[in-house]
Amino acid sequence: MGTRVRGQNEQDDARGAVGLRLLHSSPEPLIDLVFVHGLRGGSTKTWRKGSDPRLYWPQYWLPVESGLHNANIYSFGYESDWASTKPSILNVHDFGQSLFEEMRNSPSLRNNDNSPIILLGHSMGGLVIKKAFILAKGASDFEDRIRCIFFLGTPHRGSDYAGTLNKILTVSGLLRSRDYIRDLTTGSTSAQLINEEFKTYASELPIFSFYETLRMKLGITSGIIVGKDSAILGPEFRNERVQYLNASHRDMCKFDSPKDPNYITLKNALLGAIHNILKESKLSMFYRSGFANGTVSMAKIEKSRKQMQFLTSLLGVSDPPDEQHQKFDGSCQWIDHHLDFQCWRGSNSNLLTTQETEPARNSPFIIWVHAKPGTGKTFLAAHVTAELQEAQVECAYYYFHAGNTTSQNLGGFLRSMAYQMAMSNADIREKLANLLQEGSTLDLDDDQTIWNKIFKRGIFKHLVLISCVQARIYTPQFWVIDALDECSKYQEFFTMLKGEKPNFSLRIFITSRNVPDVFRLYRSLQLTMSLVSIEILVTDTMHDIGCYIRSRIEGLSLHSTAERDELASNVLRRSNANFLWVRLVLDELENIPEGMIPYYERTIRAMADNKLEKHITKAILIWVVASSRKMNTMELGNALRLDINTDLPDVKFAVEGLCGQLISVDEHTGLVDVIHATAREFLLSEAAEEFMISKPLANKRIALVCLKALSSNEMCPPRRGLNRRLVAQDRPEPSPFLDYASAQFSEHVYNASSESDAILLAMARFLRTNVLSWIEKIAMRGDLHILIQTSKKLRAYLDRIANNQYSLSNQVKTIDSWSIDLNGLAIVGFKSDTWDDCIASVSFGDERPMAVSCGENLIAVGMSSFNVNLYNQQTCQKQLVLRNKYPVDILHFAGRCVVICTIKSIVLQDLQGNTVWESPLRYRCIFLTSSGKSIFAVSQHGHVLKWDINDGTLQSDESFEYKKHDVDSENNQVEVRVPAVASISPDMEVLALGYRSGTACLWDLQSGGFIGWAREGGDRIPAKILFNPNPNLNLLLIIYTNHDLCLFETWSGGVLISRRPPCDSGVLSASCSPDGRTLVTTDTRGNLQIWDFGSLTLLHNLESPFAPFRVLDFTSDGLSIVDVTDSGMRIWSPAALIREKIEDDASLSDMVSHLSVTKAQYEPMRSSGITAICLHPSLPVVFVGTFNGQVKAFSTKNGEQISELYTHPQMDRVNRIAVSTSNVIASSDSNGVIQVWKLSSGRPPVLKLHSLLLQIQARAAVKQLCFSYIGDYLLIASTRSDQVYSLRDGFCVGAMYFEYQERKVWRWLPIPSQAGAEEFGLFADHVFKKYTAQKFPTVVDEVEVHLQYDLNDGDFEPNMDSLSLHGGTQTLVLDLRHDSRSGSSSTMFLFDFSQALSSSSPANIAPLYQIPLKFSEHFIGFSKASKCFVMCINSWLSSIDLKRLAERTCSRHFFMPQEYLPGRETPHIQPMITAEDDLVFCFCGELVIVKNGLKFQETKKLELGW
Repeated sequence: MGTRVRGQNEQDDARGAVGLRLLHSSPEPLIDLVFVHGLRGGSTKTWRKGSDPRLYWPQYWLPVESGLHNANIYSFGYESDWASTKPSILNVHDFGQSLFEEMRNSPSLRNNDNSPIILLGHSMGGLVIKKAFILAKGASDFEDRIRCIFFLGTPHRGSDYAGTLNKILTVSGLLRSRDYIRDLTTGSTSAQLINEEFKTYASELPIFSFYETLRMKLGITSGIIVGKDSAILGPEFRNERVQYLNASHRDMCKFDSPKDPNYITLKNALLGAIHNILKESKLSMFYRSGFANGTVSMAKIEKSRKQMQFLTSLLGVSDPPDEQHQKFDGSCQWIDHHLDFQCWRGSNSNLLTTQETEPARNSPFIIWVHAKPGTGKTFLAAHVTAELQEAQVECAYYYFHAGNTTSQNLGGFLRSMAYQMAMSNADIREKLANLLQEGSTLDLDDDQTIWNKIFKRGIFKHLVLISCVQARIYTPQFWVIDALDECSKYQEFFTMLKGEKPNFSLRIFITSRNVPDVFRLYRSLQLTMSLVSIEILVTDTMHDIGCYIRSRIEGLSLHSTAERDELASNVLRRSNANFLWVRLVLDELENIPEGMIPYYERTIRAMADNKLEKHITKAILIWVVASSRKMNTMELGNALRLDINTDLPDVKFAVEGLCGQLISVDEHTGLVDVIHATAREFLLSEAAEEFMISKPLANKRIALVCLKALSSNEMCPPRRGLNRRLVAQDRPEPSPFLDYASAQFSEHVYNASSESDAILLAMARFLRTNVLSWIEKIAMRGDLHILIQTSKKLRAYLDRIANNQYSLSNQVKTIDSWSIDLNGLAIVGFKSDTWDDCIASVSFGDERPMAVSCGENLIAVGMSSFNVNLYNQQTCQKQLVLRNKYPVDILHFAGRCVVICTIKSIVLQDLQGNTVWESPLRYRCIFLTSSGKSIFAVSQHGHVLKWDINDGTLQSDESFEYKKHDVDSENNQVEVRVPAVASISPDMEVLALGYRSGTACLWDLQSGGFIGWAREGGDRIPAKILFNPNPNLNLLLIIYTNHDLCLFETWSGGVLISRRPPCDSGVLSASCSPDGRTLVTTDTRGNLQIWDFGSLTLLHNLESPFAPFRVLDFTSDGLSIVDVTDSGMRIWSPAALIREKIEDDASLSDMVSHLSVTKAQYEPMRSSGITAICLHPSLPVVFVGTFNGQVKAFSTKNGEQISELYTHPQMDRVNRIAVSTSNVIASSDSNGVIQVWKLSSGRPPVLKLHSLLLQIQARAAVKQLCFSYIGDYLLIASTRSDQVYSLRDGFCVGAMYFEYQERKVWRWLPIPSQAGAEEFGLFADHVFKKYTAQKFPTVVDEVEVHLQYDLNDGDFEPNMDSLSLHGGTQTLVLDLRHDSRSGSSSTMFLFDFSQALSSSSPANIAPLYQIPLKFSEHFIGFSKASKCFVMCINSWLSSIDLKRLAERTCSRHFFMPQEYLPGRETPHIQPMITAEDDLVFCFCGELVIVKNGLKFQETKKLELGW
């Protein structure tokens, strides 16, 4: 970097640092201020009065001024000390040049590009600024950025004191005269030249000139250093504004306090200048709620708005926590006076200090405040939050709550903190938006993934070579976390923090109860970060309660101050230091109970006496206590109407009147909640008597009400054919409860009691009626995570009730099918029980794989060609090929790069295919990983090597010698053995080396010390070693060559569990999911087995074909398995991977032991898969050909097979099928045999063979079978000839032969009969000709039609995907597949072919319309309503109305997962539109029919995207 960088404490002396230094970095920078000192000043000294750092006003006062929150502030220093003994040849020109270059090279100024700059100079600093301004006018990237200049006592015309000073220096003989002092003398030529040139550029520039009015002491005399006439530029500068300061030359830039009149004068002028600059730049006011206070350009507003919309959708967070707790005057002063807290919070100087340097790695600074329940911890957290917000620092806060699933969730906390940080800091917002837009998926419930992706690899990430975008965070970031002990996974949070060193100062304030486990975890972090433990003393609690009481009773209608004081004293005395008790008492103002339980008991007794409305009270309590998130009064009112058929006119009044002692309604938000967690606990206990709430029963009740709402007429879709816009206008506003029901019903279903069939019946009814409307509603919200979450919870619910004997098998099947595939469409025809297991398949062709690794959204596969192929995880399409010189051994993703370990070197390549660095290897490696800024590998000879990820520097090479397990450690002689397998723990603390002697040695990687052995009797040989990726678990798995699996404790090497696979076969490969919960193995018999890692319980066994080479890995979300074999890659996604994350204290390993092993089989497509497909032109029938030569008929109504028609000789693969309107079917196979059969049909359509019309052997590969329009003739097109057969007698009418290269792009088309004559049309290389069927190959009228279309430059046409003619509109659709350097793509052209069919003269036809290249992927077909259907490149099925082409619109219907689309093995089997407007496609070798998909549509402009 060009800018010299310095830290705050790295100052040369009291003058301040030399160069440009960033003093304050705004989270939302819109303008930059640069301060430049004068003669013998300094970047700090000039602007600070005395030595008190708090008086350094540019750094500590300006950032907190209203109107300056959006300013980055800098100070520039240079060598201007005339009293220095060092010689100097520098002058004002040199200083100005330095200032200009420092500004150009500053990373902060570059990143805040195009923002206005204001320069402020004192004394000679003004001349330096003028020179820098002149130089900026000659730089295109900087000429317009300097928008205003402040001159404080600048000698524009020189100063007599400067000449006197230079003479004194010359005469003294001790010091030398300075060139820059000569530039300050009156009449200086240099100053005059600068003034003349400055006037040329700055005559219209806004300038503020301040002059001194007090004399400055100079030894025994005093005087005005720069007079008014020299400090003012004059009338040539039309926008100069002149003011005086009541100060001397030295003190006009130093102030006593923010109330100093001179400071106020200067500050107000600065604020006015900023306002005018931003106003002239057409910048408008921006809202404070989240981003900044002040001004921001509309472009930045729009960019920020879109980024926050994107983050809201991805993070599932739309606002900061809705809890607002009041700060009471005089309370919590004890924490403000606590020295450790003052250090944590810092003074204003510390809070606003900024460094423009490569950020240091800082360990978090944590304060943990702990106390008994009810002692005011939440009030304390609110106080700290309010103080930080008042100080204008960046603060994120969160309140955990027991009993509320949403606010107990660690993932929800992490997402909220990320959202708040993005709201308050533009760089964090930019970083997260860019990071998450790269295609990374985010499981909102996977805490570890959220931490790794958003914080560890995002916000916390250090600037390294491989990171293209870095969050430049210069100011401290504060987190306030209340009641951490009420988080269901607080242990994981401490584990996440361990070892983290963000590139900024992270300060965390935590409150919790005195939980021993929290204290133990807290102590474990003391070695890696700054931690302070503070306990709330009773005296402090009592003082705060007193403040709270005084603030509450101010509003009470008491007669005198004495009464208030007496009441306050009475409440305080009997409070027992319990905040909650005081709050309840003040709410009630009745007899003061002695404890909380008696108070609650007395409350429910009063509620029980209200027999008339008791059922309403119970319903309110159930909904408030058991709801999965807080509900507002409108939602609660609607829910009660559905639940108990009671309409409450005023819900708030009813809640407070019936159960106000236990339930409260927030005055501002209307949210309803229990008054405290203890009230919730009471209602869930037997002490609540008849009001006791059973969670399973309460969830069942709420689930049924939610399903009732979702199945109601309010959610019914409009009937097909009705105008959706008119229907929408007639519909009433949706009930508020629908939002809650849509998002939360699956949570309640999962937690509900399963003792009855009610939920099954309600679920089945909902899925049969309104499920598509529900999906549409969720999609409109932009939160598709709800669909995934619903799928998981429904699957988990079915697993839980699997052992119950239910008679409702149909309902179970309905729920099961929707839990597997929530794409919102009815799917029929697919019969395989395991169709969802293999979701994608990729063939490697002639290449053979060597290694595999999964990254954020990519799969890397090392090939025998030395290349590494990168595949998209979602589409399985090859995105990039990384070239290498040597065979690949191991692959590993490190951030945005791939680490490739070959047999001779280790290479780091970025995701654009560029080699970042390459380092040679002496030995091949057997293990590879990365951590932070380093890459680690274990070599074959037992060395651990460590490289710097930036430049490939070898940082260390440590040897770990073999230790014999049967020898005393003191006498253990070094024996030379090399490890066969190796692994390193995820926290980089333990190394495991497995040897062929049957021993696995464990080493402390940090110290190099030997820990011990991981072995369980005998000398079994380790074949695989895996550390659990979750550092919180400390588990090591060893798989032995005798097939045993053993689980060890990491640090002790003790055996925890030992298992043997049920089929007793050798393990080829194994991998662990990123969250550490699931293990997958594959064995020599082809079994793919899924295990619970913690218990080694087998969950799922899938039988698949054997492959001698097999490598497994998990995708980054842990929901799919990548299975690489010697011939290809399969992506498995069995339901066993979708396991509900347990939020309570129950052990997952205890639960999985009761689950039965699910079994499945994978039947490869080549054994019975579909290889050809064709729709009947008028009947609801689809014909398919298979790999083994069969031709079958299926109904498109229900997907059922109608009949197996016939089989080709030798059972050769069927590759082409065609059907005529006259019920004649023709098929060809891979051996060139063509069969033509006449079919007979009955009602319902049961197709049978009537007679064989034709069987011939083609001499070349068949490319097309084409029936004439009526169906009396069949054209058979091969690679060398076209032949037409009459189906009346089976004779060949004629043939047309051609050379192989004669036609490049061609296809035949049946032409509607003209005067009874049947015709075929041939499109070949832009030319269309018509041929008679009866006299083939006679050309009709010798007429040629030229289709005039163009592809992109450099593209060529390798194939025609489709050529179709719509009979009604006579529109011809031409779908071309063409190649270019960027890959293969499709372009569709639409032609008006009406004249070409009837004209007898040549014609040139231009396209009516060209479907944009970036949209179309495949032409699908025509519908009955004159629509042309297209599969878009983004996998949406869309349509274009052929009668409304001029409107340039399309309709988007539904999304097709990429795995449902044709693969590389069967690219010609495209989806088709049936006669009933349903979609037919092939998936995993079977037929799938999507029904009702066209009922939903969204109209979009083609230019704007589909």
